[in-house]
Parts: sequence; C-alpha cells; structure tokens
Amino acid sequence: MRTCWQAPFGTAALLALAWVGATTAQPEPPDAAADFDQSGLALVLRSPDGAATDARVARLLALYVPEGQTASPFLDAGAFEATFRGAIELDLNDSYRFSVRGSGSVRLSIGGNVVIERQELPAGHAPLSTDGEVRLGKGLNPIELVYRSPSAGDAWLRVTWGNDYLPEEPLPPASLRHADTPALELGRARRAGRDLASLSRVVPIEYAERWIRRSGCLACHSRDGAPASGPDSAAPDLTWAGEKLRSDWIEDYLDDRLAARPRPQLQGRASAFAGNAGLLAAGLHHQHGLAASPPDTDPTDQELAAIGRDLIRGERLGCHACHALGDEAALGGEGSEEAINFRLVRQRLRRPYFDWFLRDPQRILPGTKMPQFVDEDGYTALYDVFDGEATRQFEAIWHYLGTLD
Repeated sequence: MRTCWQAPFGTAALLALAWVGATTAQPEPPDAAADFDQSGLALVLRSPDGAATDARVARLLALYVPEGQTASPFLDAGAFEATFRGAIELDLNDSYRFSVRGSGSVRLSIGGNVVIERQELPAGHAPLSTDGEVRLGKGLNPIELVYRSPSAGDAWLRVTWGNDYLPEEPLPPASLRHADTPALELGRARRAGRDLASLSRVVPIEYAERWIRRSGCLACHSRDGAPASGPDSAAPDLTWAGEKLRSDWIEDYLDDRLAARPRPQLQGRASAFAGNAGLLAAGLHHQHGLAASPPDTDPTDQELAAIGRDLIRGERLGCHACHALGDEAALGGEGSEEAINFRLVRQRLRRPYFDWFLRDPQRILPGTKMPQFVDEDGYTALYDVFDGEATRQFEAIWHYLGTLD
C-alpha cells in the first residue's frame, strides 16, 4: 500500500490515515432496491486523496495496470483505489469458495459480509481464499470489492470461485450484474465529450473495449452470454479472448500476418484493423487481470511428448478424429470441419486456458462439439496413464503439440 506522498508531513500523515482508514471501513450495505439490470460490475476509481475520480463498467472482477501507467484516463499514474460493486446472479442456490490473486490490498464482501480482507495480497500468484464456502442464493447476491494498488510494481487483481464439483475459474461475466448510477452516467458523459484531460492518457482496457464496440465486432461475435447482434454467424465467442489467446498471436491476426488461419472454412474474417494491435491485445489481457503473454519458449520434453502422442492418436482420447495434426488431415469425425489444426494450438493459446478448457469444454464454450474427458474429481477414464490424472495427461499433450510446429 502506498504511504509516502510528496506533501508536508502533516498533510501526508492525514492522507495516510485516510488511506488506511478506508481499508478497514465497513462495506456499504447491499441495496435491496437496486435495479441490477445491466451486465458487468460498476467500477469506481479514485486517487488516494479522493481529488480525482472516475467510473466505468468492468466486464469481469479483475484488472491489470502496469507500473507507470494509469487505471483511468482521468487519473494520474500512480496509486489508486478501485471499488467494484454489483451482484452475482444465480439460477439456483449454491456454495462457492472465493479466491483472490494479485498485488496490493483487498476487501471482498458478499451480501454485506466481509469474506476476504488483507492489507497485502500473497506474493507469487498465491491465492487468498475464503474460509470454506460462501452460500449464495438463487437470484441476485450483492458483491463489493475494494482494491488498493501496491507501492511499487504492477497493480493487478483476479477473483475466482469454485466448489467440490466446479474447478476454480474466473467469475463468469454472464453472471455479473450492476445498477446504473450517476457516477457511471458521468463517466460516460466525460468519455463522450472527449474530456481534454483524458486525451493524452491511453488505458489499454478502455482502448480494447472501445475498439471492439466501435468496430462492430459484436455484430458477428457473441460475448458474455449475449448473442451476436447481427445475422447468424459461426464467428467464435469473445467472452474469454483475453484469457485464451496469446498476445503475439492476436497481434499477428489483427495485422494479417498469420501463415495459417485457425478456421479457414469461415467465409469472412475480422475487418481490417487500423489501430495499435499490441495495445488492443494488452487491453484484452488486462480486462482479465493478466499481463500480456510472452512468446512461448517452453522446451519440449520428448518423453512426455511421446505419451501425449499416444493419448491423441488411435482410440485413446480420439483427438485425431476431428483435429488435423500438422500436415496429417483429421480422420473425419463429427465436427472435424470446424476443429482447429493442432499445429496451431500452442501458437494461439495461453497454457492455463488450455488446461481449463479441457476440464469442461461445454461450460466455457456452450454448444462446442468438444467432448468432456474429465470427471468432477479431475480424472479421465485412462487410468493406465498417470493413474488417470487429467492435469498430467494434458501436460503430456501440450508437449506433444510443441512437436507439430
């Protein structure tokens, strides 16, 4: 947490007390009358002294602000506070363990009760989790998270949930709702009016969202549970694009530098991109609380690759039925005309998403023809390979895919 400011001692002390005092303040009680009829969460950003504020909608309960950059075009670079407010909407009663990863300090409240609070989040991407599961009811469950950036380094935050049958995952954007507020209205007005203070400050999260909306991407692509607004399209869903795709691949795709398209059967492609592809890719990742991904330099373990090859081919997992393996065509299984060539997987995907998707493809991409191989305990039916442990089998497959470049 930042405690050192360029100000006389008396003023600095008062600001530091206000900064710490805000951390231990009680969460605002949930507003039962709030009309949570908008997707996403309301996000209020402010400087430590409260002199500068801003508000916008966040798709996810996450953010990433590189050191030296600003969280908002209306705030200076440096320390900031971010407050997410809204509700989690459920179809049925259920219980979840919540976890927070990031840097800085955090207080997470659900239904008006503080469930996680820490002045400094654990280092090294270690999670800070609730003591047991939190019971959520059918319908809207108010949520508030107050985050404060660290004194140095990148400011980032990711909130996940899970339970005995659901492996840990980010909170789905389709389940997040918020009520419109005067602060959000003001934030929209300032952006629409191109407030002069903001023109020299580029925020990757906002750049990516603005480009997606102004370029008509959502006419062809579904996202966050909402269907594409245009005619029926086979274009891929964009909900997890920032979680899924590698930075370098996004840039090459937008700049039309790909040697091979992942879905050559599609008649169209994204319109010509005339912006900053690197900035857009970073913004997509930042929405998910992730840094831009470095190039894939993981060495290939040949022993694991041989095991992965055996899992993919023949009648083991049967991946080759639908997926081409480099120059080898797919064997012609149902859905093979839509399936991605496995040569492109490591070029496109971030490794954590690869593992997550294979655990439960239908949950992440409803309607996909990809079957589910993993049970609720994390095992496949192939107990003769790593005793059926799915994570180890997927690691072997990942190494095999590295031999297809």
